[in-house]
Amino acid sequence: MLKRLSQVVLLVWLCVLLPQELLGQDVAEVSERLLKEVLPRADRFAVIDGDIPVAEGYRFGGDTGERLVGYVFVTSDVPPEPFGYSGPVQALVGMDLEGSLTGIRVMDYWESIQESMGDFLRRPGFQEHFSGKHIGDAFRVYGDVQGISRATISVRALSRGVRDSARRVALLYLDDEGTTPGPIEDLESLPWFDMLQRGVIESALLNDETGTAEIYLVYAESEEFGEFLVGPERFERARARMDRREEVGHLMIYGVEGPRLRLFVREGWAVVQGGDTFPVSPREIASLGLDGGGIMEERVVLTGSMIIDGNIDVTKAFAIVYDRGPDIDPISVDYLTQSAQLAEFEIEESENVQVAEEEITTANEVEELSLDLLEIESSTATEAGQEDDTTDTASSIQISSSDPVVVAEAENLLLEFNELQEETFLERILLETSWGRVGKLTGLFSLALIAFFVKKSWIKIFTLGLTLLYLGFADGGFLSVSHITSGIWVGPSFYLSDLPLLMLVMFTLITTFLWGRVFCGFLCPFGVLQDLLEKMLPKRLRPSIPTKVHKSGLKLKYIFLAIILVSAASGSKVSLYQYFEPFGTVFFRSSSVTLWAIALFLLGISLVVPRFYCRYACPLGAALALASLFSLKRIKRVEQCESCHVCEQSCPTGAIEGPKIDFKECVRCNVCEIKLIERAGVCRHEIEEVRDRLVPLTSRM
Repeated sequence: MLKRLSQVVLLVWLCVLLPQELLGQDVAEVSERLLKEVLPRADRFAVIDGDIPVAEGYRFGGDTGERLVGYVFVTSDVPPEPFGYSGPVQALVGMDLEGSLTGIRVMDYWESIQESMGDFLRRPGFQEHFSGKHIGDAFRVYGDVQGISRATISVRALSRGVRDSARRVALLYLDDEGTTPGPIEDLESLPWFDMLQRGVIESALLNDETGTAEIYLVYAESEEFGEFLVGPERFERARARMDRREEVGHLMIYGVEGPRLRLFVREGWAVVQGGDTFPVSPREIASLGLDGGGIMEERVVLTGSMIIDGNIDVTKAFAIVYDRGPDIDPISVDYLTQSAQLAEFEIEESENVQVAEEEITTANEVEELSLDLLEIESSTATEAGQEDDTTDTASSIQISSSDPVVVAEAENLLLEFNELQEETFLERILLETSWGRVGKLTGLFSLALIAFFVKKSWIKIFTLGLTLLYLGFADGGFLSVSHITSGIWVGPSFYLSDLPLLMLVMFTLITTFLWGRVFCGFLCPFGVLQDLLEKMLPKRLRPSIPTKVHKSGLKLKYIFLAIILVSAASGSKVSLYQYFEPFGTVFFRSSSVTLWAIALFLLGISLVVPRFYCRYACPLGAALALASLFSLKRIKRVEQCESCHVCEQSCPTGAIEGPKIDFKECVRCNVCEIKLIERAGVCRHEIEEVRDRLVPLTSRM
């Protein structure tokens, strides 16, 4: 039976995965109607296929016939692509020449909650409120950007994707003819995007068939600059590794950002300079951990150090090469340290001054020669009576001598993000946090722990009621296996960027590793709903599940978990969990007939089999069951359990068999522990009395 059911599940899975995903468009494929919607002042568009493809918008009229008024681009053309709750969020963005957004249109995204909330990112007025925002703004959700309840992660992905891609486009196209500002000695005074534009930090994309990640590389010019990048603690660890080396080396700092962090590994790195190749040993590349600070903390997910060969001349240009073989596209990053740039800049300035002086001398000599010629021609014309011709000749060869020729530094029109707040990661999270929600979650967690430890039936009932009402219908902030898949797709930043979610995840993990599946017993609203359904049907009408069928059925939820996780880990952006988790269907009141059919089927069976979904189908329960194998404190058994079956008959998940508890299937619901405290069943008798009763029974058998 189990084998056939597994085959059916696999067939359904393949049917879901076989259709091609919706492919987003690049800007060259976007209709002119959509281009005008996000850049309404433009009358004509011309696509520029550069490092970042854009459509230039031109307006007719004026002395020149038409003029450039802005740019249109697609966020997915500016990797790393922003990921929402379940997948990437692609938007078309218009921006004027001052760095203000003129409009956005969400082009492509898929979130499972669309089944219940509809097309929430395209609600009337939501996309339109981005117009007029400057790319120097922080784009904080519930601050600069409107929030959408139950979709905060997707809104955050959209807003940050729009902001970061617009800034990258500004750095590339809003600069005067691509001029680059000169080097600077005070590196600690530079914001992130200035360092990118000046070449202090170089970046490159890592690509394979599963997606992209972006790596940032920067030379640690000084101890102060290193601490500015990654914080004192991280830099101290990097410097300590340098000090332990016998050979001389140079310290580079790296950061990795994007949905496919695993594309970065320690093998395959080298430095090339002047025809010489200097391989970088994997042991010279080390992570700097998650603690610390610095400007890179809020810009990347991973940071680390890379020690390159001391024979490399850091006063000259070199290239950093990453080649892992055929599995990933190789990259080569040209790098010139800031001190080398300063040296070159001084040489160029000296040469420019010399050239300017020579040009001034030449111009003066030409001017003197021209005046001599004018005098000669004027004298000749007077003698010949040709004054008018002399005037024409003089005007045709006149050279302006009002100003000398000066070689001036080109004016840098690069947008300086004066309004850009380089807030720390912690500051950003605190500013975007709903503190009312944090308070409610804290109260609910406290109540759940009180009910768990006190083991009073009325406290448990009160807690479960609040769980159903708040985490279920009111807030919808329950935990889901989608939080695992999104962590795979997006990385640790998925959890770190949402404080209430981080609280829920940490509470669940800590309680699971300490006592078992406390979340399943006290904080799962769908579990509470099943408990209510169980009370509606008398026990005499419930069929008994054969032990063999029950044990075989327990494996199903682990199969479901494997299907979901393998799909996510393989790089597929198809969301599957909504077909295995009816939470969103019920509590978000989905409009999908298919999902409601699945949810009603599971709820209907739960009338007959207590917590049927928790026992046999919940992939999140399967994940927590595996984690509970490492739990430190488990339910204790007493001698009476050898002969008593009261708790076994009352266990909602069928986790008890005689004196044994299958702890990974236990949801710590307190049922058996309360019976032990209240001395129900055989527990009310002393063990000697129980033994006396068992002796005659054994002899008769």
